[in-house]
Amino acid sequence: MSQSEGLSERHLQMSKDGHHLTDDSIVSENTLNEAMKVVIPYADEKVKEIFKDSQGNSIAKVVHKKQLTLYECQNYFHKAGGPSPDPSNQNVFMKPDGGIIFAVFGDKHIPLLIVEDKVQGTNDNLFKLGKKKQATGNAIERGAKNIRGAEMIFSDMDVFPYLLFASGCDFHSSETISKRIEMMNMGVPNHYIDVTPDTTSDMMSTTLTTIVSAINIKKLCGKGIASVFVKAHKWNQMEHGSSRWKKNEIVTLCKKAIDQVLETLKK
Repeated sequence: MSQSEGLSERHLQMSKDGHHLTDDSIVSENTLNEAMKVVIPYADEKVKEIFKDSQGNSIAKVVHKKQLTLYECQNYFHKAGGPSPDPSNQNVFMKPDGGIIFAVFGDKHIPLLIVEDKVQGTNDNLFKLGKKKQATGNAIERGAKNIRGAEMIFSDMDVFPYLLFASGCDFHSSETISKRIEMMNMGVPNHYIDVTPDTTSDMMSTTLTTIVSAINIKKLCGKGIASVFVKAHKWNQMEHGSSRWKKNEIVTLCKKAIDQVLETLKK
């Protein structure tokens, strides 16, 4: 069975079992949206604290955009030496799940953060129903388009604050999907959290603290390296949704990335 045939069969089976492909994305996007309600005001506060005129008045603010056109991306790249923007590309979009946060000075928009969230894996549901394991999907690979688009936006900066949150049984270390992310991310290892039946909240907190301290948004050899955070459980050990990212975890990681970007802008 080809990968596309396997995917079609999986969609049909999910429908029969009362599940839909969008179930996970809806829950995950809601969590991400709630997290961004905290992250965006945090970024705005930090930007206004840092960028002030001689009288101590804030001269910048934060703007959150849900999408960016290919034409806008080309404009950023053109300023760094890329080809001239094509106005016909204004109907082609990059639309990361968490949007793009900009610091705005007059008519100048400086990108601060891009957030993506991907959930993948239904074999845990199949296991619970006593059905056989199927091939893992390939939805995560579509994230490569947004990473390339983001590279244009940050082409004249030495940082790449692109955060990708991945979760679900497909990303478990016993599968190869998470390695595909590393392939599209210049071979840089993911920040990985293995969720097991024995994982406690204290253990998770300790692991998260370690990951926060390891975040580095600076470009590597001039290349934009996405900060990829993978949280996964094994398909036959835990129930579906066991490794979803939580609001506070997303907020913590996003704040650290924003702090690092603003440190570079102050210099």
